[in-house]
Amino acid sequence: MTEYRIDDLARVAGTTTRNVRVYQESGLLPRPQRRGRVAIYTDRHLSQLQAIIRLLSEGFTVKHILKFLTGLQRGEGLVEVLDLADLGELVTEPWSHPVSETMTREQLEAQLGPLNAATLRRLTANGIIEVSGPTGSAAESTESAEDADTYLVRDRRVIDDFGKLISRGMPLSAILKTTAAVDKKLDEAAQALSGAGHSEVVRQRGTGWYPGNDAELAWAADLIDVMRRVARRSAHASLDRALDAAVRAELRRYQQGERKS
Repeated sequence: MTEYRIDDLARVAGTTTRNVRVYQESGLLPRPQRRGRVAIYTDRHLSQLQAIIRLLSEGFTVKHILKFLTGLQRGEGLVEVLDLADLGELVTEPWSHPVSETMTREQLEAQLGPLNAATLRRLTANGIIEVSGPTGSAAESTESAEDADTYLVRDRRVIDDFGKLISRGMPLSAILKTTAAVDKKLDEAAQALSGAGHSEVVRQRGTGWYPGNDAELAWAADLIDVMRRVARRSAHASLDRALDAAVRAELRRYQQGERKS
């Protein structure tokens, strides 16, 4: 059996010594053997470290990996390891990763321009900002948006993008009207796609079905993952095609109007 010091183990596994120590402290990696003051790792450590790296690269969290590994060490099956609650967590884990941030009214106005009470209420109603509570969390009421000093921005990137359009002369009112219309259509598309997934599960497994063993769990996870990925790529491709067609049509209408005038 090959033996490794921590630097060698990290190098062979393609990671860093710091990560090895973090995985060890988190309970993901067994403690090394000790020979005096030297820590000795074995092929078992290498195999488990490589498995951890692969699972992390696939999007699993440290919590899931730890539960998975400790469950297998106890001789449990996949259903017992993950249990149904964890299946729901994996299935419903969001694909979007908004960059939320607390901003003052002055900071918002520096990017969006002067914000009157109506505009602040509209930003709140559209889900772009929330009134920030005393600890920086979102307050329950949205009626006092114009009186707040700070706001929780659900995704800072949206504010940055709005700012880019405003700097090019587009009014915020037009931006909000457009994004609200697009959001409504995207919500309808998401409902159609999720409905298609539900219909497919019912078609193949029957109404009220829920996974009860390892094979059924793997089937459900695979179907949901593939459908989400295909739907996402298809939606992006469809939006690109629709934008191309809409821009060309709008350009033609604009050119025809210029010629008439």
